[in-house]
Amino acid sequence: MPFRHVASTILLATSFILAAGALVTWGMDQQIGPWAPDGVVVVTEEPSSSPSDGGSPSPAAEPSDPAERSRTTPPPLPPVDPSLLVPSVAGDPVRVLVSGVWINLPVVRPPLEGDGTPRFPWCRVAEWMPTKGKADGKTGILFIYAHGRYWEFGGLLDKTPKQMLGQIIEVDVLPKVTGTTLFRLRYRVTEVRQHISTWADIADVPNGRVVLQTSETDRHDGTKLVVIGKYIDTTTSTRPVPVAKPQICE
Repeated sequence: MPFRHVASTILLATSFILAAGALVTWGMDQQIGPWAPDGVVVVTEEPSSSPSDGGSPSPAAEPSDPAERSRTTPPPLPPVDPSLLVPSVAGDPVRVLVSGVWINLPVVRPPLEGDGTPRFPWCRVAEWMPTKGKADGKTGILFIYAHGRYWEFGGLLDKTPKQMLGQIIEVDVLPKVTGTTLFRLRYRVTEVRQHISTWADIADVPNGRVVLQTSETDRHDGTKLVVIGKYIDTTTSTRPVPVAKPQICE
C-alpha cells in the first residue's frame, strides 16, 4: 500500500477516536452541565490531622447558631405541588446537617418530569441520587445536592475549602422498621473539590463517602463545588422526621 494511503488510513482512524472521545466527554458533561471546565482544584487535609476511625469527632454538628437566626427566614416562593414529591422509603436519607455552616435541610428523592427525566432541582430541600449509592455509609457514594443559595447549600460557598475540612456532616435516615427512630450517619469532611464540570472529576471518590454538591455560580449550567466526607459511624438520631416543603426556585 502506498505510504500516502497508510497515512490517510491512520489519520482517519485517529479522527474517529477523537470524535468518539468528544462524544463520551459531552455525554458526561450533560449529566452535570454543558460548560467549559476552569480546572479542578482539590484541597485535602494532612493525613496526620485526621482522627482515627471510631473516635469522637469534633466539632459536633450544630448548624443552628442563634446569631444567624435573623438570616434564616427565607423569602416566599411558589410551593411545589405535593403530588410531585417522590415518596421516601425505608433506608432513604431525609435530612442533612453540616457543622460550621447553617445547613439543616430535608432531603428528598429527585423529582421527575412526566417522561421520567430529572426535573430542575427545587428550593428549600436537598435531593439525593439513589443510583449513586445507598445511605448506609458503605455502599457507593451518598450523593446529595442542592442550590447554592443561602437557604440551601450556600453555606458551603461561604467557607474556604480549608475551613470546611474537619467539619461534620450528619445524615438522618429512615429506619427499616416502621415506628422506630431515625438513624444517623456521621461523616467527617476530608476533601473539597472546586470547579467540577463532569462526573469524571469525581469518578475516583471511593465508597463510604458522602458527596455534597452545589453550584459555584448563579447559573444552573455553571461549575460545581463538591464537599466530600468520610464515613465515621452510625448512631441513633434524636430528631423527628422532617416535613419537606419544597418550593419552586425562581
